Amino acid sequence: MGKPELGELRRVLGAATGAAVCVGVAVGAGILRVPGEVAHELPSATGTMGAWLLGGLVALLDTLVLAEMASSVPRAGGLVAYVGLSFGPATAFVAGWTILLVTWPASMASVAVAIGELIAEGAGSLASDREPTGVARAVASASIAALAAASLLGLRFSSRLEIALSAIKTALLAAVFVAAALALGAEIPGPVPSAAFPAGSALAGALAAAMVSVIFTYDGYADAVYLAGETRDPGRAMPRALFVALGTITGLYLLANAALLAGLGVERLASSRFPALDLVERALGANAATAVAAVALVVLVGALHTYFLTGPRIARLLAEERLALPILGVFDERGRSVAATLFLAAAAIGYALTNSFPELLELMVPLIWATSMLVAIGLLVQRRRAPERPRPFRVPAAPLVAGAHVAIGLAFLASIVGHRPVVLAIDAAAVASGFVVYAAIRRLRRNR
Repeated sequence: MGKPELGELRRVLGAATGAAVCVGVAVGAGILRVPGEVAHELPSATGTMGAWLLGGLVALLDTLVLAEMASSVPRAGGLVAYVGLSFGPATAFVAGWTILLVTWPASMASVAVAIGELIAEGAGSLASDREPTGVARAVASASIAALAAASLLGLRFSSRLEIALSAIKTALLAAVFVAAALALGAEIPGPVPSAAFPAGSALAGALAAAMVSVIFTYDGYADAVYLAGETRDPGRAMPRALFVALGTITGLYLLANAALLAGLGVERLASSRFPALDLVERALGANAATAVAAVALVVLVGALHTYFLTGPRIARLLAEERLALPILGVFDERGRSVAATLFLAAAAIGYALTNSFPELLELMVPLIWATSMLVAIGLLVQRRRAPERPRPFRVPAAPLVAGAHVAIGLAFLASIVGHRPVVLAIDAAAVASGFVVYAAIRRLRRNR
């Protein structure tokens, strides 16, 4: 039995869309809140800025790997496609299973609930740990439905909207941080007393904890790869999109943290639950909440919209391999998958209406890193297995880059074992369930 007829994917996107998708996913509410958590763990300007720079360097290793894979295997599905190429359909199914059922909809729900809180309660709500109100959850569900509808207007419209949203929010964030810091006339503070900074094993633990937050905030820096199957000249466009996006994200994050350190100082930043609001409040006073809420709303809408561009392409890949219902992979001539879009929207709304998604967000980071490590190993597998395949972009010193990527990933997962062992246990159960479902699908196909 051959592969199902799913409609043709047309190559209509350029590098600008890819870069916008990466910026759109990565630059979300994290940069507004997480810098305080990092400064709490590493209470000095050097330590804080160093952690964010290290996050950019770690992301660069992964970006190098993905630039080669996307340029040489320009298929829809991104990481799921690359894992399947090197490790087979079972592993690809499990990667897609965890993304479509957990990672993407839980992430979408978290962004949507933040939108709901902003609209219902204002910017101060983002600094609160209380459960979202019913009104906030209703607004979250409506925002998911509205952006799903927008994505169904077609791929060209969605790509142009994403480019506009990413450009606007990058400019707004940069302007807010710089203007607030300049208004305060502050300077980046010097070192804190050595007694306040962790040392020895405490430093290793603090750095690990800080990097969990940093890596979570960077996540999404390479999501353009999910659109490789619809990108013109992907051999050139994909690497260009990835590197432009990573440079933009890293530069924005370093700028934001420099402004926060200058405007708040290390101690105040380390104790802040919502540093961006605290910074602008010092600079603008009573107008701060309105200004930050407006900027945050643009940031969050852009992030939520991006998932509707990438998620259906993962479903498409699984459907192509007969690992998902064919209807989830059907795309029409306007680049729309109605079924996959509605599935993602329904799952995200389900999470938004429950209390489960904060825990799911914590669970997703190890799953994403495990997948990216497999892709890094797969790069070397593909170099040996298919040396003749055209590679418009080649990773320099590929064994060293892939090895460093995997080593950092293992260290990261080890730190989670030390601090949150239950997280990895639940992730392992999710992965195991994926293999069980895959085996059941294979049995059903053989018995037909």
